[in-house]
Amino acid sequence: MSYSIDIYRGHARPAKSLVDYACYVSLFPQLVAGPIVRYHEVDAQLRERAHTWAKAGAGIVLFVLGLAKKVLLADSVAPMADWGFAQPAIGLAGAWSSLLAYTLQIYFDFSGYSDMAVGLGLMIGFKFPQNFNSPYKSASISEFWTRWHISLSAWLRDNLYIPLGGNRKGPVRTYVNLFLTMLLGGLWHGASWTFMLWGAYHGSLLALERMNGRRGLVHGLPRPLQIALTFLLVMFGWLLFRAKNLAEFARMLRGLLGGNGWGSAYPLADAGWLNWGGMLFCLVLVFAARNTWEIRWQPSRRLAVGLALLFLVCVATFLVNTSSPFLYFQF
Repeated sequence: MSYSIDIYRGHARPAKSLVDYACYVSLFPQLVAGPIVRYHEVDAQLRERAHTWAKAGAGIVLFVLGLAKKVLLADSVAPMADWGFAQPAIGLAGAWSSLLAYTLQIYFDFSGYSDMAVGLGLMIGFKFPQNFNSPYKSASISEFWTRWHISLSAWLRDNLYIPLGGNRKGPVRTYVNLFLTMLLGGLWHGASWTFMLWGAYHGSLLALERMNGRRGLVHGLPRPLQIALTFLLVMFGWLLFRAKNLAEFARMLRGLLGGNGWGSAYPLADAGWLNWGGMLFCLVLVFAARNTWEIRWQPSRRLAVGLALLFLVCVATFLVNTSSPFLYFQF
């Protein structure tokens, strides 16, 4: 689809041969879940690219860190999310902690996969675009969508929002276009009412922020408070995204609003404290640490040993524990 669009719009030259075209279509690192690599972004690289030790080293770093995000972080909080969404009548404490766990799980799961894909690409000479840029540090929903799944946001903008008219046909049409773009973006994830409502929810928030002069709905507050409130808005959206159906959504929403009382949170017994510890560590990384693209790693023997040990820990954890598939494999 990207190949046809880019050739039609003149953004790239047609592939020289069927082999070049097949190479793009089957570019395995990002094939399953992203980042979405459009043909014009790799056209020149398919024709000629450089293989260097610097690229390979950077690729190994990104791959191992992405694997650690998935196996050591996302999978550590996954049981808390699954536990909460499986409860028939969950209390306030369990609902909020489980939703928070899923909010962290989907970020570390998907950004981990993206880092691994980019790392694999570097190992074979390709430079893929960044797909995540600390999205939970956003102070508005508009900013969130410039940081979360960046390649999807760009795809929706270029292939849905702009063709619909973008912001060229007046403010009302702009709001409608934003809403429709996100609505279709929700349906892109699956034919489900919850995905459609998730898209409609984000489309409505983006339209409201555009009405507010491209400022966040909580503009004017101190930035840390803006970030916290935006994070809560994003969390509510993930409730729609995670719920299998509207009944499950309603059940969790009742718990979030205290309809079942305080209740109990995820148990500490049977190594549950490790899951709680993993969630706290994830929160620290999300709000206080730089992301993997912001860190400049200098090649050294110490770094090589550290990466090797981290890789072995990931493999051992993967073999000992029951690891869940990458979340975005299902979309």
